[in-house]
Order: sequence, then C-alpha cells, then structure tokens
Amino acid sequence: LAGILRRFRRREKLVMVTAYDFPSSRLARGAGVDIVLVGDSIGNCRLGLPDTVGVTMDDMLSATKAARRGIDAPALGVGMGGVEGAPKPVLVGDMPFGSYLLEADALRNAAAFRMAGADIVKMEGGRSVAPLVRSLTAAGIPIMAHIGLLPQSAALQGGLRMQGTTAKAAAELVRDAKELAEAGAVSIVVECVPLEVGAAVQAAVPDVPIIGIGAGGGVAGQVLVCDDLLGLHGSPPSFVKMYADLARTSSKAYREYTEEVRSGAFPAQAHYRNMKAEELENFRDLMPDVWKNAMASLVMEEMEQSCSECKPTSVVAPLPSGIGSFSTVPQAQRSNGSVPKQVTNSSHFLEFAAGRFSTMPKATLAQARAISHSPASGKAEAPPVQMLHTLADVLGWRHGMRKEGRTVALVPTMGNLHEGHLELIDEAKKRADDVLVSIFVNPAQFAAHEDLDKYPRTMERDIQLLQERGARAVFAPKPDEMYPTGSPGGTVVVPRFVQGRSEDACRPHFFTGVATVCLKLFNLCQPDIVIFGQKDAMQCVVITRMLEDLMLDETIKMVVAPTSRETDGLARSSRNMYLTAGMRSRAPAIYAALSSTTAAPRATAGEVRRAVTAQLEEAGFEVNYVSVADVSEMAEKADEEPVANSVVSVACLVREGDVQCRLIDNIVVPAAA
Repeated sequence: LAGILRRFRRREKLVMVTAYDFPSSRLARGAGVDIVLVGDSIGNCRLGLPDTVGVTMDDMLSATKAARRGIDAPALGVGMGGVEGAPKPVLVGDMPFGSYLLEADALRNAAAFRMAGADIVKMEGGRSVAPLVRSLTAAGIPIMAHIGLLPQSAALQGGLRMQGTTAKAAAELVRDAKELAEAGAVSIVVECVPLEVGAAVQAAVPDVPIIGIGAGGGVAGQVLVCDDLLGLHGSPPSFVKMYADLARTSSKAYREYTEEVRSGAFPAQAHYRNMKAEELENFRDLMPDVWKNAMASLVMEEMEQSCSECKPTSVVAPLPSGIGSFSTVPQAQRSNGSVPKQVTNSSHFLEFAAGRFSTMPKATLAQARAISHSPASGKAEAPPVQMLHTLADVLGWRHGMRKEGRTVALVPTMGNLHEGHLELIDEAKKRADDVLVSIFVNPAQFAAHEDLDKYPRTMERDIQLLQERGARAVFAPKPDEMYPTGSPGGTVVVPRFVQGRSEDACRPHFFTGVATVCLKLFNLCQPDIVIFGQKDAMQCVVITRMLEDLMLDETIKMVVAPTSRETDGLARSSRNMYLTAGMRSRAPAIYAALSSTTAAPRATAGEVRRAVTAQLEEAGFEVNYVSVADVSEMAEKADEEPVANSVVSVACLVREGDVQCRLIDNIVVPAAA
C-alpha cells in the first residue's frame, strides 16, 4: 500500500485489473500491474451467473486464496512477456452482496478476506457505508470504497447505466467521495461517470487515489475486468479497450485440437517418448500377447495416418510466390482457380550457386517417416543435450566428434526459440550425424539505441525444446568468451558489398556484427554444414559471400532452409511475440503483398516495388523499404529489369497505440527457365 501511495504522489498512473485465480493474478503481476482486484464480477465472468448478486463469501475467499498464490509465485520472466523487476501488486478482495449489511457481518467477513491473503477490502456504496469504513479502518483493515455505478445495487440505479450525468448527481458523488475519504478509505473506485465527474471526484479528495472504470483519464488510475480486456466474452462495454481476442483464439485452438485428435495428427512424434530398447524387449517377454496387440495397433494407426495424408482427391498447385513452393489443394478449389488461404512451408530448399538460387527437393514424407521410424523398436532415447559454455568445451567436443568420424551441422541462434528455429534443427539432423546449436545474444549486432539487455533470454525453455527435437549439443558462451577484449573486438568482418543497401541501410551496424560472430563460431565449432533460414535474406547472402571470399566454402557447406510460416503466411519470428492481437491480424498482409505482386506475369522490379509499397501502406504499415535485388550482391535492380532471379524483400513497421513492431520478410524469385 505504501508503494501505491508513493507512486500516486509522484503522479504516476496506477494500474488495476481483476483476477480470479492463480494464472490471471500471476500474469497481472508479471506485467507490472499495481493492484489486483478479486472482483465479485467473478459471478458474470467465471461462474455463469447473470449478475454479481449470487456470488458468495465462499466463492470470493476461494478466488482470493488462488490469486494470492499467483501473486506470491515467481514472476514471469521477460521471455514470457513479464516486466523485469516488477514489484508485487497489492491484492484487493471485493465484499460480495449481503456480506456487510450489519457492522458485525462487515467486520467478520472483511477479516476473512485479510486472512485469505487480501491486503485491502473493497465495498460498494457512498456515504451510507462511511460508518462501516470507519469501523473497519479502526479495526486495522484498509478499505477501498466504490461509488458511481454500483453493480450490486444497480436495480435501484435504473440498471447498468451512466451515473452522475446531472449537476446534482455529480455533486452527490463528490460528497460521497469526501465523506468516504474522511472515514479512512485508502482508495476509491468510481465507475461509469462522465470524464468531468471523474476528474472532479479526484480533485475533491487530492490525497486519495481515485481508480476509474469508464470514468475518463482525469483520475489517478484505471481498472478493467481482465476478461473484458482479453476479449473472453464477445463485445465488452463501450468504455473497455480489448487488448486481445482470446475468445476467437481459444475457440480456434480447441477446434484444431479436436480435429487433430480425431484425424490422428496429434500426438505427433514430438509429443511422446519411446521405451528404451532393453525395456521394450523385457516387456515383450513379460506380456507377449499384449505386446503383439499393442504393436499391431500402432502399425494400424500409422497406416491410417499415412492414408489420410495421401488423399487421391487432391492435386498439387503452386503458391503465388513463384519459388517452387507447393501445397495440397482440394480438387474443388482447383477448378475455379482460387488460391488456398492456408500457406504451407515450402517443400524445397534453396541452393545458391553461380549467382543463382535454385531449388533442391526435401526428403519425401515417406522417406522422412522411414528415417524417423527405423528401426524404432531398437533405438534408445536421445541422450541429454550436452551444454558447452567455454571455448575449451566446444573445441573438446568437436575433437571428440571428429575422432568418431561424425559430421556436425551448426545452427546459429540467439535463443528465444520458436518453431522456425526447430525446423532448422530438423533439417540439420537429415544432413549430419550430430546437430550443434549455438545460443548467443551477440552484443555486436545491437546499436546504441537498441536495448541489448531486454532481448528475451529463455535458456531453460530453449534447452527443453532442443532436447525434444534431437539436438546433440548447445554452445552457449558468455560475451567475454566470444569477445575477450570487449565487443566488437579489434578485428571485425565488414561485408562492404551490402553497405547502404536495403536492410544494411536501416541497420548499418548489424551485418558486421553478424559476419564477425559467425566467423568466430565457424572457427570454433568447425562444422561440416551450417543451416540458416531464408527469412533473413541479406544475412544468408552475407554469410554465403563470406564463406566464398575467405575460402571456407570448400570445408563448410551452407544450406538455406525455406522461411517457416504460420498457416496464414506470416513468417515466424521472435519479434512476433510483441504483436498485439490487432497487429497480428494485419501482419499476414506482408506475405500476401509479396506473393501477389511477384506472381504477376513479366513483372518488373519497379512494378513490384510500387505495388508492394501501395498494398502495405493501404493496410496501415509504415514501409522502411521494398527491395528487388540480385541474389549475389543484393544490389537493387533497375525499375525496368525483370523480377526473375531476385530477392524481393520488405521491412515495415506495424503499430497499434504505443506498441510498434518491425517485421521483415522476403520471397526469392528464381531465374527464368
């Protein structure tokens, strides 16, 4: 409470939100919320009641205890969206209808809230409850009052409607606030009143923080019902801003889960574990009949799943990207020429040679399945991921792999892994005996205005994902291991050929940092293969050129895997976690613009630049650049040149309120046949 009052006196806006259980209060704490209210709105939001009148003390105390545990639990880290160093919020318990009709009831029930973990107790009412506020304050129980619209007695106010709309009614609310403050209320909620009335109430009690809900911005702070701001129940009241649409997102998740369970797509191999070979043999000997039936059932399940993925009613049709990507499209859609909405990842990889990107087929589904399942009965579980932290660690590990004659594929990352990274692991496993993943947040890639310290570090989660995906080792050095004399060091790699071009013009420090750290990693890890994703197109060209110029391309093979995409086409990126729901809904327009413009017959570079820019600006993006460049130097093509054998890349800002996120994407258009 003292911290709340200090922030109030410093004129910092206070943030309050409702929570009804462990996860919602923990999320609120991680976000840096000041006050968590266990509101009697639990009746409408979680208990399925028509209003708050049916909520009991038992309901409220149970929810308060759960919320207390959420506040006291370890805070969510930055990688999970938490605010670093956020203090614990104050917990407020809401006295339900009928729990404070008499002074004795009020004292007993308020004490029960305090014993359940509430720091403050809230009660509805104006001057009529001032005597109760005075008694409870005298008993050592801090009270938050509530005036304006009173949901528990809304029937007497004409329903859930705006209060204080006349001069007389506004004056009554000001008098209520003054008397409640004099009685000892430490804070007052004012609900559903005009902007001017909210400001007048705060001015009347300048030493007491007024928390508004539908009361405008002239008060000390704001409160919203968590379910309203998250969009859990459809359209919220007009004074609410929805910051997410969890009803739609959750419905989609439930639907997809149901469909995947029924189709057999879930659980996939990443979601289960096999018995160790020795124990499987023992199990077969102990229960031969059961074992035989179980194996037959698994084989049948596998055959059914294979058949479901090879339906004869489907044909292969090209996506509009024009880079040899294919997706399965039902025959009915093909007949009318429509393009499928769902975008699958490319079924081809890009190989850069002789100034051209050419396509290289992936292993087929049947080949991949044969590899992953043969002979499954005799293979033990993958060993734990080996952690390497120092130069000596990684050099020693690589020496051991070389003595055993094992090839190594390196996947460089900065951590905070997502499915796109994991698909690189999958490809690396197909191309080498062992996969080494580097996790290093490279300070040389960050400019002075870019906050290196706020980059998400999710090492524990990353290691778990890599273990599940089958990586053999992780090299996670500290900065002083990679830069003993400080970043960026006395000797750096400067890719001069891209200076001033597209992404380098926006981030002139970036590719020197990337090239330098990659060369260090290649020297230390001595990989046979390195795997990069196509989404960072200029990075791929810079590393390819560095390997050629420094004569490393004979010993290190570079593989560029296709951009990993969500089903709506958005390129997977660590930055996507910063997108609000509204920004996320707009983001697929980037890939749509790239796809549609590059698919136009005989398109020229100038036409593509103009068309992509126009589509994105119309969709509300701030375009940093649209580049149509050659694939070897990243030099911009003249407007009249054909778009074939080009990298068409874009960087743009998407904004919503004070939140902004920079997104990049590209499409590679291969050389004409």
